Order: sequence, then structure tokens, then C-alpha cells
Amino acid sequence: MKKKSIFTALIAMMLQSGSLINAQQLNPTGICYVEVNNNNLLNAGAYKLQTSNSYLFNVVNIFAANINYDTSRGRAYLYSNNNVTKVLTNADTYIKPLQQKGMKVVLTILGNHQGAGICNFPTREAAKDFALQLANTVNTYGLDGIDFDDEYSEYGNNGTGQPNDSSFVMLVQELRALLPNKIISFYYYGPAASRLSWNGARVGDNVNYSWNAMYGTFSAPNVPPLTKAQISPAAVWMGNTSNSTTTSLATQTKNGGYGVFMWYDLHGTNETSQLSAGTQTLYGEPTVLSGTLQSWTQGTNCDAPIGLYTSNLTGTSAKLNWSAVGTNTYDIDYKPASSTTWTNAVTATSSTSVTISGLTANTEYDWRIRTNCSVKSAYMFAPRFTSTSGTTPTGSYALSLDGSTESGAAGSMNLSGSALSFEGWIKPSSFKSASPYISSIMGTEVSDSNSAFLRLGDASLANNKLQFVVSINNVQQKLASATALNANTWYHVAATYDGSNMKIYINGVLDATKAQTGSVNSTGAFNVGYLYNTSRNFNGKIDEVRVWKRALSQTEISQNMCNVSVPATSLAAYWKFNEGSGSTVQDTSGNGVTLTLTGVDSSNWGTDLPCTTGSSALARTAGQKAVNVGETSIKNQIKLYPNPASKSSLLTVSVPDEYSKGKLTIYDFNGRIVDTKSLNSGDNQYELSRIPAGNYIVQFESHDGSLKQSEKLIVK
Repeated sequence: MKKKSIFTALIAMMLQSGSLINAQQLNPTGICYVEVNNNNLLNAGAYKLQTSNSYLFNVVNIFAANINYDTSRGRAYLYSNNNVTKVLTNADTYIKPLQQKGMKVVLTILGNHQGAGICNFPTREAAKDFALQLANTVNTYGLDGIDFDDEYSEYGNNGTGQPNDSSFVMLVQELRALLPNKIISFYYYGPAASRLSWNGARVGDNVNYSWNAMYGTFSAPNVPPLTKAQISPAAVWMGNTSNSTTTSLATQTKNGGYGVFMWYDLHGTNETSQLSAGTQTLYGEPTVLSGTLQSWTQGTNCDAPIGLYTSNLTGTSAKLNWSAVGTNTYDIDYKPASSTTWTNAVTATSSTSVTISGLTANTEYDWRIRTNCSVKSAYMFAPRFTSTSGTTPTGSYALSLDGSTESGAAGSMNLSGSALSFEGWIKPSSFKSASPYISSIMGTEVSDSNSAFLRLGDASLANNKLQFVVSINNVQQKLASATALNANTWYHVAATYDGSNMKIYINGVLDATKAQTGSVNSTGAFNVGYLYNTSRNFNGKIDEVRVWKRALSQTEISQNMCNVSVPATSLAAYWKFNEGSGSTVQDTSGNGVTLTLTGVDSSNWGTDLPCTTGSSALARTAGQKAVNVGETSIKNQIKLYPNPASKSSLLTVSVPDEYSKGKLTIYDFNGRIVDTKSLNSGDNQYELSRIPAGNYIVQFESHDGSLKQSEKLIVK
């Protein structure tokens, strides 16, 4: 017999101690759904048991918010309609009064016919992004948890994927980590009901309750390792399940020793007759109306913006972007991910972007936005970003190709399978002016039945538009970008195939999609800047080329355009072009796929880069004595000694007296932060045994920002 997970045991203890339920906990626990499109949530607090004077319902579910799909960003997002918005944004009126009576108020999440649901998150990152939206919503509006209902998703719409085994498991794992003491429940229905375990993990390890979804029937959900105390086999639909059936369901629940009883669709009319048909058996008491039933007035429509993304990231600033909703204005807040306090960035702006500054480097941040109509919308929560993501530089150099004789060859690569991605930075110098107007960027082209590549132009396509070509089921499929590129401009370009859709992204934004199913057939010589013949060679600069044997999400692409930490799952090859000389480019993925260059010399390497701030900019200053803000040199500078140094020795960092304090940051030559240390004026000691032997860039930044100095450090 398998032992319960620590987390399952913790949930059980919380259930027993009452930390997830109120002090007047009934046995069985009373669960109530209120359809807020038609009924007032407060009516759940109007019913008590006649003798004990206990409130009948322990958990009240707001039915329902939705999972919608933002096609422009390839992202599932939490949507609140006018009535859910009214409840959430008036939590003091509709939520807190129930909580003050000892009830828990939970938000139900339901599909909305857009292809997004709890069962088709393609990656853990996508599942975590949605879990973060849910957790931020719970914390913002003072809710007690989340309830999942896998209906009406219509998987596959809008180019989304079909249900997979990992999605729901990953979602509840991520949500539980974010909400360790809140309720997570599952309405046992839909594709999710048959996808409750994956890779040894179980949905039941992270949820508190599950209940039967077939009204008028008695059937216990099978959600291991939930016990009878956490399950409702009975499902009563108010006004549709007869009183006699309600009594029968209550009897079976009591006799079976189950600890939960679910009531669905509480109305604004007196329901004591049907409620008593159950409670007389469950608790030995009839139900009475203890308060005034309240009517419901529909909420005002006011949608929050979508199309949320973050750009222009530096260590201390970021640009927050969104799509307009009519002619309304917007309020935007942000906070460090570890904080519970939001900082207002702007109020009632009519713009579709705002730049925030004063961020802490290498720190994760959340941001949220709401629309100002005659009422305020619910908050929409953006993907989490890191204050260095997106502008972590690619390295010291990029490679320039002449469009005729210069290119790179990686040897044979096998990209056959169900998914792949290409990405990289390009700066076209010119576009092909003669038929077939093709400039090859990267990929394999053996035949129409064996190919996978990314290029510019085609015989029937403008020479400055991207084209993604993949042989799927041995037939060449083509997708063209909507956007035309300009010469002498850096662009991050990416193309993905996930088994259901081909997609093109430009600068992290979804640009074009084509629905397509089947398997990729691509095995052969992989080239950069060349395919088929030299008349199609790419003319321009190229940097940060990556090949993946999986489909990247939009969030992964947009937040990692300039750098990817390795090792990375399914990363087949990664050429950073940092060499600055020579005729080979090393593969930093760890797979040893060296790119051999043809026709290049020292003139092909340059420091015109797509990402120009941060650790790689530091790498380019290695060997310089100092760099000062707004100047090229300074008189007083920090000193490092000994350098080179042994791992067994202490490094002395001598800081001039005029800089009372500052921060030392050590980077490796791939641009990753190895360590940081606060420094004061005078001599500071650093233990080199903390880092491996190798070459590093050391940056000192004074507290007032007046000095930024970089030095190369060699540790033997």
C-alpha cells in the first residue's frame, strides 16, 4: 500500500482542524453552487438548521468565471463576465458577509467554448501562468479557493490542443503551491475526470473535495487518494431533483459514511422544502429560512484588457503592454512576486502601455490591469516577468552573412516527431530581388516530403515576409507571416509546430497561425543562412539561433528572446555566436552540434547586437579599466586582487571612499549571474571557493548609480 504524500496528509490535518472549513462544520459538509448570472450569492447565508441554528452551507461556489483564450498571445486567461465581476469587485457586499457567518466562498472556473480548458495546457509554464492568475484573483478579492469544472471548453477551437494527461495534474500542483491553505475542489466531469494522474503525481494529492456531477444520481467520484470524508456521491439540482430523490440521496450519503453533500443552483425563492428533504436525514433537522432572500440585479458589462505582455525589460525597468477595450481608461499595478502589496503604476490612462522603473534587478514581478467603465472591471493578471528577462544580452558578437557565399552547416539533424520550434535574431541587410525571392534563415530541406525550415519570401510571397515550412505527413505545409520585415532592423523570429498548429512569432508576438495535424518528417543536413542553393542565402546579421524538439509557448518565446538558461528541456541546438572569430560556432545546448562556417573571416563578426544591455555588455567591456555612467573613464575605480586568483585564496575588492556602498555581481561568460555581494567602501573580502574555476565578469555598481565598473576575473 502506497503511503500518502506529505501534502495529502497536510490537507487531511487541515480538514480535521477546520482550517479549510468553518467552526460550525457539518457532517456531511454542505456545498452550495449559486448561479450568479441570475441569483444573489447572499441567499446562501439565509438558511439554517432549525434546532442547532447552524448555517446549512459550509462552502459557497460562485458559478462561474471562465477560461478564455487570447489568440494574439496564445494564452489561456481568467475571464469574469458582468455578474461575476459585480460579485468580485463588490466583495465587501457579496463575499465577506458570508465569510463572517463562517462560510468559505470559492470561485468556480468553467470553459467558455474557446478551446482553453484545464486539460490542454501544453507545458508546465502555461499551467503555472493560469495558476498564478487564479491565485492572484483569490488573494485580491479575499476568496477561499478555486473549484474546477471541465465543461464547455471545446478543446481544439482557436488552434488550441486536445486534452493531455499532464495538464490538470500540473495545474493543481502549481495552484496548491501558490495557495497552500485554500480550498481546491473538482466537479467530477469532462475530460479531466479521466486524466487524474500523470508521471506518478495525482490530482487528488492537491485537492480537498470532489463531487458527482450527474444530478439526481448517487455515484462516488474516483479521485485517489481522496477519502469518503472529501467526496459527495450525491448531486442535487435545486428545483429539478425531486424531494423524494433528494431524501434518497441523503440516506445513501449517510449510510455510506460520506462527508460531503452537494447542492447546485440555489435560487432567490424559498428552498426550505427541498433542503429539508435532505437535511432531515443528513442532520436530523429541517431547514428554516433565517434571513430575507435577496433579488439580483445584473452587473454592468466592463471587460478587462487582454493581449498582455511585457517588453523593453532591463534590470530596473519594464514596459507593460495591453490591447485597448473601446475608448476606456485603465488602472495598472505591479509588485514583486514575493510581495502581497501592489504598487500603482498609473491610474485612468488611455494609453495601451506604461513603462515602470525602479525595479530590483533579477527579480520576478507580477502586474495587473483593470478597465474603467461606468464601473470597474475585474483585474486581469499578466504573465509574470523577471527584471532581466528579454534583455539579457546574447553575447559579445553576432555573425554577418553576405547572401551568397557565406553560411553555416550543422551536419545531419533528426527533427522528425510531433513538435518542433525554431527561433533566432535576424537583421536583414536586403531581401532577394529575383525569383523565387527566397532568403534562407535555418532548417533542413531534403525534399518536399522531408523538410523543416524558416525563410523569407517565396515565389508567391513578398520577399520580406517570413515563411515557415514543414513536411507533415510527408506533405510540405507552408505558413506565411502577416508582418513584412524592414531592412537593417533587428527582429526576433520564431516558428513552432505542436501537432495541431503551425505558428509564427515576431518579437514575441503571435503573428500567424495555421491549423495542421500530423507528424513532422525532417531528417538531414541542417543549415543556417543557406538552403537548396546559394542564390537563396540570407543577407544580414544573425544571432542566438535555437532549435527545439518541442513547441515553445508564447510566454517562453517573449520572455527568453535574448537568452535561455541551459540545460533546457528538448533544446536540440543553441548557437550564441559569441566566438568573435574563427570558422566554427559552439553549441551551448550540451548536445555538441557544432556549426561549421563557410566563407567567413574576421570581418563577419561584429558587436551590433539585438540586445545591448546587461551581462553581455559587461563581457564586451572585459579588459577595460572602468565604465562610468555618461562617461568613458573615471579617476577612481575599484580594484580586484589577486587576479588571476586561486580558488583557495580570498579576492580583495577595494572600493574608493567616495562610494560608501554598492553591489558586486559576478557573471559567467554565458551571461548568467553566479553570485552577488553587498560592498562597503574600503577593502572587502570575497571567498573564491564559492564559485568554480573559470573566467568571469565582475561588475561593481555604486549605491547611487554614479559608478558602474566591470573587470575580467580569472579563477584557477
